[in-house]
Amino acid sequence: MKIKESIKFAITLGILPWIPAFILYKHSMLKAGMWVIGIFLVLSLICFIFEKFALAFKSLLTKTGGFLGRYLAIIVLTVGYIVAVMPTGLIMKLVKRDRLRLKKPQIQTYWKKYENNNTDYEYQF
Repeated sequence: MKIKESIKFAITLGILPWIPAFILYKHSMLKAGMWVIGIFLVLSLICFIFEKFALAFKSLLTKTGGFLGRYLAIIVLTVGYIVAVMPTGLIMKLVKRDRLRLKKPQIQTYWKKYENNNTDYEYQF
């Protein structure tokens, strides 16, 4: 016997809220956790009763998840770049600091001389 998609979705909605509710409980937010469980159980019950609602709700959640998966990473990375990398670059330019040594001096070789006479191999790792 095959289980209908709407029933599978309703069972998923009944099981799904227990993880965030447990996390809220661990952070001393029992009332919020109970609200989460209550809302999801009501949605689960509605999905058990009304098959068309369950399929429409599942379609909506699938489209929302696809949108978030496609665009949320781009948005978060763009905001992170604007907040972290751009101000750092502007400050470095204002201070006139060239950590990457992009301004090339007129020299014959780019090799750097390195001398370390105090090498201790006892604690090298």
